[in-house]
Amino acid sequence: MHNIFSNITRTQVQQSLVVGILAGILAGMFGVGGGFLMVPLYVLWMRLDQRRSHATSLAAVLPIAAAGAIGYAASDYVDWKATAALLVGSVFGALYGVRLLGQVSLKFLQLGFATLLYLSAIRLIWSSNPHQILEGTAAILFLVVVGFFAGVMSGLFGVGGGIVMVPALIIASGIDSLTARGTSLAVIVGSAISGTISNLRKGNIDKAFALLTGLAGVPATFLGVYLSQKVPQRAALIMFSAILITIATQQVQRIKRGSAVH
Repeated sequence: MHNIFSNITRTQVQQSLVVGILAGILAGMFGVGGGFLMVPLYVLWMRLDQRRSHATSLAAVLPIAAAGAIGYAASDYVDWKATAALLVGSVFGALYGVRLLGQVSLKFLQLGFATLLYLSAIRLIWSSNPHQILEGTAAILFLVVVGFFAGVMSGLFGVGGGIVMVPALIIASGIDSLTARGTSLAVIVGSAISGTISNLRKGNIDKAFALLTGLAGVPATFLGVYLSQKVPQRAALIMFSAILITIATQQVQRIKRGSAVH
């Protein structure tokens, strides 16, 4: 354990803890892994390499998502059948995403992540509770495919994939928003385990940052779960969307500055 923390400064320890707390609150409130916040803060604030930020974020997501899933499950807000269908796809998707992480260009990762943030913000602002439109086998197959896509997002971008899973669950399972978020977090645990094991083998993870961020995020996640049942959802979603747009814009500006230098 000493070796893991031998090269980390006191400031970096504090930064890791703050990132974990913020990511945990978002994870608990919105059923996402928290990677949407962790990755850009690792890159822009803590100066971690882009690829390493994605892999480290996914590792930190694991305990945060687990805490969130426990919090929602305690209130019976997890659909375990839907969780199983999504997990079938997400575990394999995460492995494929980690493989892509080592193959795609740095600029693709940067632009791809910024685009993901913008699209996520738009979806949240345009958030609604559509009626269930799929049933039976079609619904199960749909969730497997969505799970795979969410897993690829996890492995490649270091995010949980909850942004796509939550609306998909409402469409395919007809469940309420809180149950969709709890189910999403349960699935993220599986994809995070799969992707993190693969990343550890490849040496992609900054273990000190991941451990500190993940542990700090656990109690914050329980706070987020509590807030999700108390805070007006429309206001919370708009606020979260604004955060995503701000982070994405900073990412794009950073890419432009990098291109100008070259």
